[in-house]
Amino acid sequence: MNTYLLRKPTETCDVIDLDIVEMTNQIIDKTGQSFDEILEVVMDDIPRGKKTLLELSADGFECKHEPRAKKQNYDVNLYGSFLVLNRRAYECLNEAIINCGEFVPLKTDSEEMFLFNTLNFVSEDLTLTEKAYLDGYEDGLKTLVFDTNQIQDKLLFKSKLQGGLSIYCTDDFKKLITDNNLSGINFNKDLLSCF
Repeated sequence: MNTYLLRKPTETCDVIDLDIVEMTNQIIDKTGQSFDEILEVVMDDIPRGKKTLLELSADGFECKHEPRAKKQNYDVNLYGSFLVLNRRAYECLNEAIINCGEFVPLKTDSEEMFLFNTLNFVSEDLTLTEKAYLDGYEDGLKTLVFDTNQIQDKLLFKSKLQGGLSIYCTDDFKKLITDNNLSGINFNKDLLSCF
């Protein structure tokens, strides 16, 4: 079974204007906690799966659908360590990927959208995954290989060694995207690619 890193198509613009500061501010309005406390949760605990967005903001977030993204009209958009799905993509994918994470409603100025936060993590095969070093200090990964026994039933997942900042998938998720003619996602076999 192949594993892929999800990537944006080249020259793709961000689909929404919900950055971590705005997300933090909206959570503060609902919880009353401090900015620094929530910012740390959003930047670290959410990508690493220690907290969920629905725990912090059960009714979702308000944001603007970016005008340039409207013109691109992608069904699925990679947005940081999240996916943003339009209604069509949600209807095609929700039953298949609901066990992989959480759907967070987005109230935009133009259409109903959903932020998908992947909560699955798959262990790396430590016999084949190699850390990179620079001047004797750990500097990311040189190779990344997942434990194939854990991937069997996962469509979408993250890597703990990558800090939960990237989303990976299997052939089954790729097939769902292609079978439903959903646009907006590229599948890269180079699991550590920046492009």
